[in-house]
Amino acid sequence: MGTTEQLARFLAETKSSNVPNEALDAATTGLMDAVGTAIVANTHEIGKIITQYTEEIGGTPTCRVIGTAIKTSAPNAALANGTLGHADDYDDVGAFGHPAVTLMPTVLAIGEQMHKSGREVLEAYALGFEVGARIGMNIGGDHYGRGWHSTSTIGTLASAAAASRLMGLDVAHTRTALGIAASLASGVQANFGTMTKPLHPGNAARSGLLAANLASKGYTANQDVIEAPLGYVAVFGDQQVNLAAMTRQLGTAPYLIVNPGAGIKEWPCCYGNHGAIPLATGLVAKYEITPNHVESVEFIGAFARGFLNRPDAHTYFGGKFSLQFNIAAAIVDGGLTYETFTDEKVNDPAIQAMMKKVTLSEDPMRAGLPARLLTAGERAQTMVIHLKDGREVRDSLDGITNSLRGHQVDVKFEANAVQVLPRDQAKKALGLLRNLKNIKDVSEVMDAVAFK
Repeated sequence: MGTTEQLARFLAETKSSNVPNEALDAATTGLMDAVGTAIVANTHEIGKIITQYTEEIGGTPTCRVIGTAIKTSAPNAALANGTLGHADDYDDVGAFGHPAVTLMPTVLAIGEQMHKSGREVLEAYALGFEVGARIGMNIGGDHYGRGWHSTSTIGTLASAAAASRLMGLDVAHTRTALGIAASLASGVQANFGTMTKPLHPGNAARSGLLAANLASKGYTANQDVIEAPLGYVAVFGDQQVNLAAMTRQLGTAPYLIVNPGAGIKEWPCCYGNHGAIPLATGLVAKYEITPNHVESVEFIGAFARGFLNRPDAHTYFGGKFSLQFNIAAAIVDGGLTYETFTDEKVNDPAIQAMMKKVTLSEDPMRAGLPARLLTAGERAQTMVIHLKDGREVRDSLDGITNSLRGHQVDVKFEANAVQVLPRDQAKKALGLLRNLKNIKDVSEVMDAVAFK
């Protein structure tokens, strides 16, 4: 039995009773967090553009666009909600990039259209996460290293997986849906720092939903697309692909949404900055450093090369993908908040001056190594602040591990939601989302996160 068929059987044949509560709880947290980041995105230009476009193209009014009064078709809602969810780069991270913003829009659109229960939605989310994680963790580092954006390239298959499960497709139709999705997968890192990066998961969600719908109607595709010659792995994978591991102990091993799971972001910027930020703020607090004390700053780590090396960032989008900006803002302001990421803040003279003092470098033992030779352990980072009085202070960490948990996630959701929704409605939405596995019709939740 091939990889595609094994994944399809997992999706189609896993009994509801075999999906553990821990997986449903993790799915609840990820989905809720992504809904919150989608709501607040309506306050930004990117949110206004994507919702205006969605309203203009119309569509059968069956599904809501989060944080708006728009009702449109399921594919259009998935595109808009996925784009909104990733607009601030504030959504979760793990497994295959940003799983929630491909899975949330998919399962909510189908759930609302087909009046599915909250539990059914969460099961589809958890199983879609499992498929995406198994592909993402075994396709090899070169997939991302060559410039593919795994949130969308792998997320498209995860979305198709979740959609197939929620629509109740059998094994054969699910295999077809994965086959279609493989040809719709796309997304390149060259668009990081622009509005097109958030479009990636929106397009992945729409594409996965489209794939499942076409498959359900008898559309055809290669049913062994993942392992086929010239198929998904052959095109997107490389030296470190482990095809066997994609299905090893599938359905019997603990769900990957539980462990390692996904991290809930504390700051609305690329997760590659989330090690540098606490390093900088920790040193500032410990040594009572002010901007006037700083001669220069050196950051040493794997993220020093590539798309996070943006010394000339002048927009809030660029700032989200600039180590120089995040480090400078942390030193100048002593910490980062949601309000840090504005055009005005990025162009603040004090921060721009501090950015010029920041240099990025790699560990010379690892510099230039191809992505397939770098493991998670290679994400060690060091920050050195050289002070004008001749002192040198430094701190290091082995990898990025910070993540919001428990009530912190609720606080984040409400802070995002009240930027658009009345406070009473935001609190109601939070309560419904936290209780999602007991909701009989997910439409009730969608009513709470949109306007009548």
